[in-house]
Amino acid sequence: MQGSVPQMYTIAEVLKWNDDKELELNPKFQRGPVWSAPARTYFIDSILQGYPIPKLLFRTEIDRSTRRTVRDVVDGQQRLRTIIDFTNNKFQLGTKATQSYQGLRYEDLDAEMQDSFLAYKLTCEQLINASDEDVLEIFVRINSYTVPVNDAELRNARFDNEFSSYVKSLIRRVPTPWEIGVLSNRDRVRMVDQSVIAEVVGFFETGVIDGAEKDIDKVYIRNKDMALDGLPSVEDVVSVIEEAARILKEEFIGEALVQRPHFLMLVAAVMYARDVLPPGKLSFEKIPDRSAMLKTPERVSEALLELNSALYSNVSELPTPLVEFVGARTSTQRMRSRQIRFEHFCRALAGQPIIE
Repeated sequence: MQGSVPQMYTIAEVLKWNDDKELELNPKFQRGPVWSAPARTYFIDSILQGYPIPKLLFRTEIDRSTRRTVRDVVDGQQRLRTIIDFTNNKFQLGTKATQSYQGLRYEDLDAEMQDSFLAYKLTCEQLINASDEDVLEIFVRINSYTVPVNDAELRNARFDNEFSSYVKSLIRRVPTPWEIGVLSNRDRVRMVDQSVIAEVVGFFETGVIDGAEKDIDKVYIRNKDMALDGLPSVEDVVSVIEEAARILKEEFIGEALVQRPHFLMLVAAVMYARDVLPPGKLSFEKIPDRSAMLKTPERVSEALLELNSALYSNVSELPTPLVEFVGARTSTQRMRSRQIRFEHFCRALAGQPIIE
């Protein structure tokens, strides 16, 4: 990698890069946009006021055949998206802006102010012909002392293959979990949905295991050279995830029971009922017969209501089975917690009352 080259460019020049498709805002190592509306307003207000902002960092490559320069954004994606969205009138400035700018879009600025905005100079540093490994190392170092990179974002940067594309395609095929609130919008922006999907794929392959981040890493490593025909079928994965989500959709949107740790074990219970779940580290000894599961929707709903209510109750007032279920949230024994949730969800799917 050649040394970085600091230079100054106007906002107008950077916007032209974007218009000419010479700016890659979301290269594979980047996270999704995570700035809130107030943060976007405050940033634009800083530019309008002429205050300095942090420098931008690009990986710059020149295509010899087309003689075009392409810049991957290594650090500054959210700043650039905010600038681009503002100049495209996609949001108005909120209360974090100077009072005279509040409620304004770019088109509402007078001509002089628009000219001043476009002429604002951005400090840009360019990594010339840097390799993916160089860029990933710099990306991790930068984000280690800003907003920390989470494990899902690191996996997104590290793995760019058929398996990672397969996981991303599955996210789009299963809308119901995201509609009911399995993850927050922020977690989805930060790619945690990829972790959820990868874990379910892992259930098909090896059954339920601890589910630590290192275990999700192993799913990616195990499948890094796997062709699509060697992976669980898209239809099978979509089917069990959507079935688990639809069971919750009518009565539990946004409730504690739909959160990721519970939802994953409900998916595992559905897989057990469909006889597609390898044992993994789970014990099936106390699980009802599959033939009784998913047969009585009303009784399933009643059992799930008991579990959900318990999550909001005073533990001292709950019967022992529900104390175990609620206690699984705070247990440091991950596999034990998963076993408890799995058993309760299997009984619920069999329509068995939680409290005899």
